[in-house]
Amino acid sequence: MPANTGGGGDASSAAETALENAAFILARALANHFKKNGDLDNLGKVDATKTDIVRLRKQVLLDKATAILNLASAAVSDPAAAGRGVTAARIATLTAAIAAFGKVMNTPRGQIVNKSALLREVETDTAALVQLATDMDDLALQFDGTDAGKRFIEAWKRARIIVDTGAGHSGTPPTPPTPPATPHP
Repeated sequence: MPANTGGGGDASSAAETALENAAFILARALANHFKKNGDLDNLGKVDATKTDIVRLRKQVLLDKATAILNLASAAVSDPAAAGRGVTAARIATLTAAIAAFGKVMNTPRGQIVNKSALLREVETDTAALVQLATDMDDLALQFDGTDAGKRFIEAWKRARIIVDTGAGHSGTPPTPPTPPATPHP
């Protein structure tokens, strides 16, 4: 059983945000550069708002960031590019963000699969325990012939009642339920 079924989504989300930010910053610098150079074809490829980039799905975001990176790698050699924000440092930042996001892009899907498998296992084990308790119900009924047997059957039925103590995940210890009174003959 995996010890950790969470956290993958957090890493993926952080990497996705870093990629969106790096891609947006470089895309805006490229848009400025291409606009000043009169390169409308490439301007159309990078002219995107932050919202446009954030709305992209994972693979499309990765493809868009890679396209921005390729255009920036070509444009950085222009002497005016650095003054417009297209720098080797920003290209390196986007390159690192693409690599980091590529590594964790599918992590949450794997975590969901792990969690689903664990939940199925719990359901199967619970069903087996319920079956064992049902078998014990049948066994307890065999003691119906005497007063002590009837008290045992009644105690068994009360023991099978599930009591919600309301403790939940708060960390406070649950208050034990009051035991049922034992019937007297």
